[in-house]
Amino acid sequence: MLYDAFICHASEDKDDFVRPLADALANHHLEIWYDEFSLSVGDGLRRAIDAGLAKSRFGIVVLSPHFLKKGWAQRELDGLVARQIAEDRRLILPIWHNVTATDIIQYSPPLADTVALLSDRGIRAVCADLVKKLRPDESPLIAAREELLRRGIEPPIISDEWWLNIVEASNRMGNGGAVVPDTSVWGTWTFPLPHENSFGSERGRHLAWTALQIEWSEYAEKHKICQITHPDIVHKFIDDFPGLAELCIENPRHVACYAPQLTLHKFSGFLGQSFDDEMNHSIGKYKQRSSIKGLCDEEWCLRHPQLGGYKPSEIAHNFFSGQMFAPKVEGFELFEYVVWLLSDHSKWLPNSVREILIRGTIDWPAWANSRNLSDTYDERGFFHALLHRTPSNFKFTKRVRVSLDRLIDDALQTLGLPSDPATISDAFIKAGYVEGYYKNDIKRRARR
Repeated sequence: MLYDAFICHASEDKDDFVRPLADALANHHLEIWYDEFSLSVGDGLRRAIDAGLAKSRFGIVVLSPHFLKKGWAQRELDGLVARQIAEDRRLILPIWHNVTATDIIQYSPPLADTVALLSDRGIRAVCADLVKKLRPDESPLIAAREELLRRGIEPPIISDEWWLNIVEASNRMGNGGAVVPDTSVWGTWTFPLPHENSFGSERGRHLAWTALQIEWSEYAEKHKICQITHPDIVHKFIDDFPGLAELCIENPRHVACYAPQLTLHKFSGFLGQSFDDEMNHSIGKYKQRSSIKGLCDEEWCLRHPQLGGYKPSEIAHNFFSGQMFAPKVEGFELFEYVVWLLSDHSKWLPNSVREILIRGTIDWPAWANSRNLSDTYDERGFFHALLHRTPSNFKFTKRVRVSLDRLIDDALQTLGLPSDPATISDAFIKAGYVEGYYKNDIKRRARR
């Protein structure tokens, strides 16, 4: 662990000055190496103190009559002096406690030449001056750390390499837009961050939000918080990460892309008002521009009383793939989404919505182009038959059916869902997905 400051003192000065000062500094969210804070039973005293001396940005030295007589305190001061010389910077912050300039000159002339704080000004005044030195107002990293601490997150001290990763991540582009390298774009469940392109303490707050966003985005990616996640789990995810609910309220369109299930009135929770405000704004925009198709933006089709005037295929496309130049939302391949839709695990959706999405994925057969499927079908399997036969000669032979069962079983494994592949295959066939594919293919060829 790294520290903002090490307090070098004589034990006799603890009660009347050092302990209250250490407490006051800690209350300002500064990491202080102070023996009563930092040592536990069984710790090697000398090694612990040496580590504290080495890993502290500054050394607060409480010079008192007791200190001037202590050999042990002198050893700590010598360590700080050695670091000050090696690092070529002022890292010793002296406090005169019941001593005079004459006392200090006799003890160490160089120390007498360093501006010191006087303990007789009181703990509050001394603490305030130290805070100004340890945490400059316009230091972005310190401002970022303070913002995180205020939100209940305890980051490393600002000299830790962890902050380099945060600074690098803060330069990523927003999630959305044309195709760009994945490493330069934020991933799922990310939002425009406050105070972009700012300076000083404002930039520090931007870095703090970057750190917060990294945490919840990585969690969402790992646990696949997406369109098919139960709304209760999505709301818990939002509640569990500091700052996430705040950005969700400010960016309802992003939430509607990442979790379109929340736009349904029964699942909106605390986001209901933000969703309504954004939807009503888009309704007004569409009324003024009669040339625009639909009654509102696609993000709000499931919330709109008339489904925004969109077809089932358009609703399904928005639900599972989002919109062009909008945040990237796909957690799974479309075929895997179809398998989820046909399983019992999607039945938390209102039945009418579930039927619309099933109808939509039949009319929009992009599932046949799923990457993980096109690489695995065999020459006499389901996808080979689908792509190389015509509607009149396609048949579910035993081999084709076994292939479909296997593909569905693979999808269930990816989704982590315990369901019977054969049952879902039956539903897939009964719903008419194959017929939908050929019907769309005929239309596509006719347009050429």
